[in-house]
Amino acid sequence: MVICVDRVRKKVDKFLDFIYKSSPKNEYLKSDTIDVSNKSPRVFRGITRIETIKQCLVNDIDFYYIDTGYMGCYPDKDWHRFTKNNFQTLDHLNYKQLDFLTNVKKLKERFVKIMKVNYDDYKPKRPIAGDNILIIPPSSKVLKCLTLNGHVDFTQEEYINYVCKEIKKYTDRKIIVRQKPDRDERARRGGNLLNQLVNDKIHCLVAFNSIAAFEAIQGGYPAITLGPNAASYLAEKEIKNIERPYFADDDKIREHSLYLSACQFNKEEFTSGYAVQMVEQLQHDQTYYNFKYNVN
Repeated sequence: MVICVDRVRKKVDKFLDFIYKSSPKNEYLKSDTIDVSNKSPRVFRGITRIETIKQCLVNDIDFYYIDTGYMGCYPDKDWHRFTKNNFQTLDHLNYKQLDFLTNVKKLKERFVKIMKVNYDDYKPKRPIAGDNILIIPPSSKVLKCLTLNGHVDFTQEEYINYVCKEIKKYTDRKIIVRQKPDRDERARRGGNLLNQLVNDKIHCLVAFNSIAAFEAIQGGYPAITLGPNAASYLAEKEIKNIERPYFADDDKIREHSLYLSACQFNKEEFTSGYAVQMVEQLQHDQTYYNFKYNVN
């Protein structure tokens, strides 16, 4: 049994509604607070709910979180990631572990629906030589709930200045900052990340929690992750290595891509209860060495 918690508004969030309808025991309510005496797991969608999510964190109440999927989200946003007690899955499972917990053959068949390519034919691109550094700053909402190397409550401008200063200790490459375009520009007008990586001749992308890090790695560009990020298994962690950042081999990228594909779901899978089942089966260690929640 879960409680789907929506914002106070007239509309119904369709993805919360999908989960609500997956079991007659589930509840759906609209509220900006939670009854902390009720320890039933909550379900939220989107980082705008961070203040309510904090109430779960400080009161040891489990929560599930829905947001944009890790892959296969353009031009249509049919796939959404689904995590427990975090905003992204920070885990990794190899083929043997996946096959023990679920069915790798079925995951590969499902991969085709997401990426429009047979899994056995899927080949990540190898590192592409570039010149410049691309920073993907987190939103102000994210910065209010997470800490970076002991620093709390950055503004976005302070975060960008901090990261630029660190980068300049180790390289004189040009630094470009990418602010998140609106979805229409990203999906339909050529404003997507991979276009910028090519056009701006990017050597390495530096992200905090953005799933752009995973998209870059799949596209053949190294990434540095400074915060809790689903791409961290494949990414460099240290800015000091920015001239020669780590880039995972093809097998690791393929394996992690299959795992992350199993951590995102479509309408039918949320409604059937498959999404909750898979999260419980496949998502385990949600700790991360370089961050902690700021719940004050």
